[in-house]
Amino acid sequence: MSNSTLFADLDKELHDLCQPLTTVCGYLELGQMMGDPASMKDAVDHALLDCRRMFENVAQMRRRLVELLGEPEGTL
Repeated sequence: MSNSTLFADLDKELHDLCQPLTTVCGYLELGQMMGDPASMKDAVDHALLDCRRMFENVAQMRRRLVELLGEPEGTL
């Protein structure tokens, strides 16, 4: 795989992280504006789901990098 293809793939995957980050911020800001405990709990619950989604996106990026470039020295 060429470097330009690798960078294009990584750019797309990084772009895919922006959507859940935006969603997390929106949920938390809305919960904060509403101000009641139920709204905050709902906001935190939704934000946690998107955080898990972002974690999976990052793990997928790491797997692709390892697949393409090999495991970095000094890792287990």
